[in-house]
Amino acid sequence: MTKCLSALLTLTIVQPVAAEEILVSGLPPFTEAILPIEADVYAISIGPGGPGEEFGSQATNGGLYKLGPNGVHESITLSDGEGLRNPTGLVELGEQIVLVDGNQVISLSPEGDVNWRRSYDEEGVFFYDVEVLNDATLLVSDFGRGGFVTVSANTGEIRPALKDVQINGLARFEITDGQIYAVSWGADDAWDSAVYRISELDEAGLSEKLADGFGNLESIEVVNGTVVVGGYRGHQAHQAFKLMQLDTEGGVHSLGAGSDTRGVSDIYSDGHSVWLNFFYDGAYTKIPAKHFLAGS
Repeated sequence: MTKCLSALLTLTIVQPVAAEEILVSGLPPFTEAILPIEADVYAISIGPGGPGEEFGSQATNGGLYKLGPNGVHESITLSDGEGLRNPTGLVELGEQIVLVDGNQVISLSPEGDVNWRRSYDEEGVFFYDVEVLNDATLLVSDFGRGGFVTVSANTGEIRPALKDVQINGLARFEITDGQIYAVSWGADDAWDSAVYRISELDEAGLSEKLADGFGNLESIEVVNGTVVVGGYRGHQAHQAFKLMQLDTEGGVHSLGAGSDTRGVSDIYSDGHSVWLNFFYDGAYTKIPAKHFLAGS
């Protein structure tokens, strides 16, 4: 069922006592990622069927939403009328929002006016995350084929990138100080998710595994110089936790935030605050970045 532009839904905003944290619940089902822009938070959802149904479907029942400061969220209809199927990643670049949806990359205004929509018609492509490489170029992870592509911010032209980098189950990534930090998903019944660092961001890019032993990692962010990762089954040494951080030696340390949820699908930081998105719980939380320090 396609979501309507006019649909307005009320969310619950809670300020927990004795914690500098804001929890917002009541998001659309299966919200994959969020993007704060000024007073609003934009969110994308893969649709009401969940990953087991939606990731194999071409139905345009995914959604783009805007959450305003008054605790109400609004569905945004794209101007080209083509809708969204399974959007999983989005980023702000200048005055545009760029999101990835299956084998497509789409540029649009915050109001839903589409600048361009490009498809990459290669077998097995499933784009997962998108980040800004520079003012003219975006970098996109391909979960389906375990690699990266670049995308022109102006035209949407898609090109293969980092051809020597191959990471099975490549999910979200972050670009920091000229390096990529990325996570892999892994099998649902194994501890084979891992964290990678990719240097030399050219065709000769080099990848190294920083840590492994995780269960179904999906999200990653570098906060105050510390690599923070989120997933659904923690780490084989920290199975009760959904959020973890790495020390400089690749050691894994558990973090309490999100432990009472079913998993962290996305992490976003603006340097002052950190947003954690809880895919199955229909909620996100905002936490001061000062709580994410090396060794904390």
